Amino acid sequence: MKQIKSAILILILISNPLLAQTPKFELPQNDLTLTRTAQPHQYMDKIGSKAALMGFENGTFEMWIWPWKVLRGFELQFFVGSTTQPILSKDIVREISVTPEATTITFVYESFTVKEIIFIPYNKPGAIILLDVYTTTPLTIVPGFMPVMQPQWPAGIGGQYSYWDDNLKAYIISESQRRGIFVCGSPMAQQMAAPPAHMFADNPIQFKFTVEPNKANENFYPIVIAGMHQQPRDSVFNLYKDLSANVEKYYNQTFEHYKKLRESTIQIATPDKQVNLAFEFGKVALSNLMVENPTLGKGMVAGYGLSGGGGRPGFAWYFGGDAFINSLAINSYGDYQAVRNALMFTQKWQRQENFPIKKKSKVDKPTDIGKMAHELSQSDGLIDWWNDYHYGYNHADTTPWYLVAMGDYFRKTGDVEFINKSWESIIQAYKWCLSKDSNGDGLMDLKGAGLGVLEFGALVKINNDMYTQGLWTQGIKEVNLMAKYVGDKEIEKLSGELLPKAIIALEKIFWMEDLGYYSFGASDDGKQVRDKNIFPTSIMIFDLLENSRCEQSIKNFNESDMITDWGVRNLSNKSALYEPTNYNYGTVWGFNSLFANAAQYKYHYNLPAYSLLSNTLQHTFDYGLGVFPEVFSGDINTKLGEAYNNQGFCTSGYIFPIMTGMLGVNVNALENKLTFAPKLPMQWEWLDVKNVKVGKSVLNLTNKLKNGEWKLIIEKSGDGKVNFDFMPDLFPGSKLNSVTVDGNPIDFEELNHEQAVQLKTNIIVSAKHEIIVKYKPSVEIYLIDATTPIGATSEGLKIISQRFSGNRLYIDLEIKPAKEYRLGIINEKLIKSIVGARELDGKLYFKTPGSGNEFVKHQIMIEIK
Repeated sequence: MKQIKSAILILILISNPLLAQTPKFELPQNDLTLTRTAQPHQYMDKIGSKAALMGFENGTFEMWIWPWKVLRGFELQFFVGSTTQPILSKDIVREISVTPEATTITFVYESFTVKEIIFIPYNKPGAIILLDVYTTTPLTIVPGFMPVMQPQWPAGIGGQYSYWDDNLKAYIISESQRRGIFVCGSPMAQQMAAPPAHMFADNPIQFKFTVEPNKANENFYPIVIAGMHQQPRDSVFNLYKDLSANVEKYYNQTFEHYKKLRESTIQIATPDKQVNLAFEFGKVALSNLMVENPTLGKGMVAGYGLSGGGGRPGFAWYFGGDAFINSLAINSYGDYQAVRNALMFTQKWQRQENFPIKKKSKVDKPTDIGKMAHELSQSDGLIDWWNDYHYGYNHADTTPWYLVAMGDYFRKTGDVEFINKSWESIIQAYKWCLSKDSNGDGLMDLKGAGLGVLEFGALVKINNDMYTQGLWTQGIKEVNLMAKYVGDKEIEKLSGELLPKAIIALEKIFWMEDLGYYSFGASDDGKQVRDKNIFPTSIMIFDLLENSRCEQSIKNFNESDMITDWGVRNLSNKSALYEPTNYNYGTVWGFNSLFANAAQYKYHYNLPAYSLLSNTLQHTFDYGLGVFPEVFSGDINTKLGEAYNNQGFCTSGYIFPIMTGMLGVNVNALENKLTFAPKLPMQWEWLDVKNVKVGKSVLNLTNKLKNGEWKLIIEKSGDGKVNFDFMPDLFPGSKLNSVTVDGNPIDFEELNHEQAVQLKTNIIVSAKHEIIVKYKPSVEIYLIDATTPIGATSEGLKIISQRFSGNRLYIDLEIKPAKEYRLGIINEKLIKSIVGARELDGKLYFKTPGSGNEFVKHQIMIEIK
């Protein structure tokens, strides 16, 4: 009889997996882990391609399954023994630990410890939360939440309801038309609340787990949130059952997904652990921007943030310009499929004669054919986004950005097939930009085209915006390149003739000789904006402008009115328009660093570049762990209240300069060429760059540096040979002696820039090679590691420039009076004399007399023996 009962029980467990428990399994170890004492009111999130969980480090959160906000205010309560007094999770939170696949929040009380392990199955519309419990007394755990069932802004509905389903052990959340159905519960849960079936309750709905001390360590206690948009109820319930019954499978799949992202793209290892971690978590953050909407398809959203009582989860809808900007960073580390998917998505919404905005009348003339969409809500389908709202095409800069992004993708991948398929779209965008040249100077302008980089304020009235017009000029260059490969001789000829005309116009309109930097913009009558503005650097990253003018501009932008200890302002604090908390007129964005920092490296300002890079990427660890907030005050190192917590192009703001600047990795698949032009901090003695894909080849680059020698080992796998330019920067005053490849001398050039000495040499890589560069070093300067606390003002030294003349090294700085500063120095035995500093134990110490809180100029001169 006992055998029969056992058999029946086994059959029940097999047929209804919701009655089964979730035995503990070993979680894979991950060396990409960020851990700290939890900050209860700090942001945290976990993101998948179909769902997002966003909340605080105290464990409360809201849940989205695109395009629906399912619930908010989720939190845990604990009851010890028979007490009726709740212990709130937010009151006993102790630690948070974040890996790409999961976030673990630890709650500690005198008689129990609970680890809340949160993950999003990367390709499923749902979330799984595992409670890992240790308790010395009977414990009741009560999860509770407010059901919401709200579509993303700007859509809205009514008629929502929720009820408990005892077969599923879960609450069902839906609305009268069942356009979405969602489930939240656990196979181990017991009902606690009985909300009205026809409406939402005013208070949180709850369920509970009862945990006995002797059984707590045997199982995880899972909570599953799942749902679908416009799918049958049975499909939703089957999804919930599948996630509940296969927790270990989905955890391991999610772990493997991020492991594949890490290993299939470029990997770096440097002596700076913060750089290494920020780089890998940046790749994860950018990958998580790819959202698969059930109605619209797979595209790239701009970022994430809490919606509170509303329907705007940060910028978690599709922005064309953000996708194109982020594509530069994503291409730089080789996630080409993600970029192609993002580009294809934007093409679906390129404006046509009667799509997606419909003509109001048959006799209406076609408008803006070829213009790329600025933004698209994930609720399109529940609403008519394009025809009932005016946001879709209000930016002009999005369309030239599309041309730039397509060209960058093409150069990195050599994907001629995609360019051929996209050629009609590319030409439509190109012709739309051409049509916006109102005065025939070769530059599109903003007159009748839409917004440029700014969205409000005095400077939006200017039709000549260097950001937009410079992007258009680079777009012409990219179209000319692509035309050669698709065989469009007419476009190749016309774009080739237009490009020099546009470049001449850029220089004429925007260069300000008396100030020594490029202007943000100019009025139709030629009156220039004379205040320093960071956006001209967005064009300096391309090879369009005069080198000497770019170098002079960067030197001016390195000053303290632009550079802070936590990033770079978009506008000088000396401008009459400056407001430190104004979104467009004085704030600090990671997005600003994408251009300014990359431009610093491009023109060899390597010391101020590394300073800005370090100050920018620190925000990956300061707020939500592993993600980058949107915008900061220009005067205080703090995120603005209006700023969302996870903004994609701010992550790109340090990823792109790392790859293209500090590491100098530039792939050109069209020429089967890799340029490796690292600009490393002088104190670094090694660097590894792995998995660089060039056509069908993969290269690993191992660098070892010691005083006077740079050894580079190149390992190649895959077919073909790679044309390899090796172009590292050395400190000013260095003198190159020899370069050998596999023991054989080769020719090289020594390029003497004002800010650096650069080697230029080339080899054809066919297998494994060893390059050894020998040089005579001079005195070398490096930055002392420092962090800027949240709430601090800008106090750190600002390195403006450096140069070597005769036997003297000059370092131009800005510092505050009566405050002592330090720099590291290498080869100090070569020093004959110093003016403006003193040397002690490998450090330079210096300060300037005076009082006040304004930065003043200071120069250090080091005479070499």
